[in-house]
Amino acid sequence: MFEFHFRSLFPALLTTSIAGLATCASAVQVATNGLGQVLLFPYYTVRATTPGALYNTLTIVTNTAADTKVIRVRFRESKNGRPVASMNVFLVPNDSWTAGIVPTSDSAGAGIVTYDQSCVDPPLPQGPATLAFSNAQYSGANADLEDESLARTGEGYVEVFELGVVKDPASLAALKPDRTGPGVMPDCAAALSVALDTPAKMGPPTGGLMGSGFIVNAFASTLYSYDATALDDFTRVPLWTRPSASSPTLDDVNPKLSRILDGAVLRENLWDVAKGARPADPVSAVLMQDQLRNYFVLDPATGSNTDWIVTMPTKPHYVSVVGTVAPPPVPFASRFNKGGAPDSFEVDFLPCPAGNPPGASVAYDREGSHLRTIGGCIGVPPPHTPFSLAWTANVVTFDNAYSATKPSLFAASSNAIYRIPTYYPGSPMWNGWALLAPLPHAVVPSDHKLVSTDSPPVTFYGLPMIGFMANSYYNGAVPNPSGGATLLSAYGATSPHKGKSRIQ
Repeated sequence: MFEFHFRSLFPALLTTSIAGLATCASAVQVATNGLGQVLLFPYYTVRATTPGALYNTLTIVTNTAADTKVIRVRFRESKNGRPVASMNVFLVPNDSWTAGIVPTSDSAGAGIVTYDQSCVDPPLPQGPATLAFSNAQYSGANADLEDESLARTGEGYVEVFELGVVKDPASLAALKPDRTGPGVMPDCAAALSVALDTPAKMGPPTGGLMGSGFIVNAFASTLYSYDATALDDFTRVPLWTRPSASSPTLDDVNPKLSRILDGAVLRENLWDVAKGARPADPVSAVLMQDQLRNYFVLDPATGSNTDWIVTMPTKPHYVSVVGTVAPPPVPFASRFNKGGAPDSFEVDFLPCPAGNPPGASVAYDREGSHLRTIGGCIGVPPPHTPFSLAWTANVVTFDNAYSATKPSLFAASSNAIYRIPTYYPGSPMWNGWALLAPLPHAVVPSDHKLVSTDSPPVTFYGLPMIGFMANSYYNGAVPNPSGGATLLSAYGATSPHKGKSRIQ
């Protein structure tokens, strides 16, 4: 059984030659128009701000193309990116699939609930359809030294892969892509019975997927919306498998080429596994950020709080569990142990009289004053505070003397809440923007960078990061302009992170 904390779900709303290659090839890239073959949703949560005030996270994926597609939807928990549920969804042209990620009735874990009529494999019961998340991939024989309970499924992130375009006539007839009204239902049993494992039955992905997430808290009267990060030209071969298969994953990018616009330069780089590259390197390269930039708002007058979501979707493809035999976790710094796999973002909010050292993180107020720097200022007591992000999907809370007495937006995160202080004795910083940068590890100088297998090689600095800023505003009870009872004034806002790459 599942608990609902909302009234209803949303209605089912350059090919360039590469040096050394004989022919033109695709190269994975972040889609600037938000449409792609792969969608990465950086965060979901069903946890509570205060006891009983649970979040729901709504997700929507839309096929904007004129063909019928099969997509793999995979839900991963936030600590080590282990899968907690996976399914194939059939999308006819212009079709959307919507689902809510909600707490189970005992609040021990999470699962999905949907009223959508798109065909799903494995089949879900109708009206509403539910599926509880599983802890099988991080418990028992698959344990990774962290929490093995279902509670760990309560927050995480979502991957969506286009598996290909349906060409099989029987499947297309069963899915009824030409249906013109809501009364015509697809024959899901017939569609799911066909193995789309030959070129005659399934063609390569064509893209055109878009997606958004909505983190809702009815009790707090807030909604935080965000768009999924879209990757295009991920593959030009079909990726169809049954939903029980572990593939496709971000390792399956094909060919192993990345494309990124670096200023005015279009960079296309090769990541040859035979020469030491890791399978997910092309995806990591296009997501690599040497800096993340965004806003924070901590106004006492509006009861404002700010959290940043920082998710590293390729991290599980590099970071092995301590004690296992595996290659070094580059571009990450640590193997996974109890407490996660930390990467350094050393934090120090001390004044820097001579500006900021290269690579350091820093915060500015709205007048451009950088009184608080994060990392790099040395020799002025108190000493800097180590700041690290240990998980695949991380919650970072901005804090000052006022907001320290109030919970962060996602305070019930089972991950550690990384608090960034924005105050200096007698001088709080209420609002501004921050620049967050991963810093090289003193012991592992090769971390936080990727080196391509081109000749000559190209180095990408930073970490593969996506996410957004979330602000809450709470004015409490305000007068009703129509008279009568007062109104609750509470609302939320989001802004995607702005990144900066460093490629040499």
